[in-house]
Amino acid sequence: MGVVLTRGLYAAVGFFWLLAPGALAADSHCEAYPDDCIAVGEWQFSLGVGLGGRSNPLVGGDTIPVLLLPQVSYYGERFFLDTTTLGFSLLETERQSVALVSTLGLDHMYFNDLSLGNFVIEGAGGNYALSAAPQGQGASNLTAAPEDNTNTPNTTDKDGPSEFFHKSFTDTRHSEALVTLDDLGPRRLAVLGGLEYSAFYKHTGFSVQALHDLIDIHGGQELRLGLDQRLYQGRNEFTLAGGFVWQNDDLVDYYYGIDAGEVAQAPELEYQAGDSLTPYVRLDWRRPLAERWTLQATLHQKWFDNAITDSPLVDHSGSTTVFLGGIYHF
Repeated sequence: MGVVLTRGLYAAVGFFWLLAPGALAADSHCEAYPDDCIAVGEWQFSLGVGLGGRSNPLVGGDTIPVLLLPQVSYYGERFFLDTTTLGFSLLETERQSVALVSTLGLDHMYFNDLSLGNFVIEGAGGNYALSAAPQGQGASNLTAAPEDNTNTPNTTDKDGPSEFFHKSFTDTRHSEALVTLDDLGPRRLAVLGGLEYSAFYKHTGFSVQALHDLIDIHGGQELRLGLDQRLYQGRNEFTLAGGFVWQNDDLVDYYYGIDAGEVAQAPELEYQAGDSLTPYVRLDWRRPLAERWTLQATLHQKWFDNAITDSPLVDHSGSTTVFLGGIYHF
């Protein structure tokens, strides 16, 4: 039975290296670092349980709790599944691969109380930002008004009710509310698909994905690039990942833009977003505790591009995710 190096514990995008031509090298690596490898044709399941959260950059947005991190993975001779990524390998060598992949976008998580963002942390290849919004018309001129405590259901968020969508925003020059997020159309989860190129050398992985909206949620494109470096010290494993995500104007405008129909009473808040380039870094520490338990701490930071932070919906220049807990391997 062959072996395959895993894409990283919770990486939405990672490096994929099938080592059929280099079985001896694979066996040597996997004997030294068994957590890096799984057998071809076997399902792997794990569940992270701990304390964590992701800051919400939207005006008035609550911190997104991250308490459970489930993972499922399967690597066949060609087909593979890694939690949020489904793929089919087209070309494989000892240290490189090209694959067709489909994966999920995460921008919708800021607009819903319960979403994919509660259960995953962006990995190598994955997610957002640059600098803060300039002073002027936009998020810097908006302040959160008192929360609406009525039980009126949210009729515009078709993904489910959300307390956040009952919060309103006011322009500091006026006393009356100009727009509430109840007025916004839904921001839905998108399924993205395209090509992935991956490479691996010793403890360093590289991946790049060129993706397109497969189900016509926003019709946008996304390019993800990530570099992943693992370091070992005794029983401790450290992973440092970094990269960027480029998103075109259709995608960014769908989530962070404001249409005229959504702010009919405040046309000055209409906003059309452009392309964005979002860098990120991620640091993981893992240490085995028992046969099936691993202790993990994760820090993920991304910095939003001006195309996002200039939106009246956004008042933070980035988003930080932290998690500390135990990982149980079934």
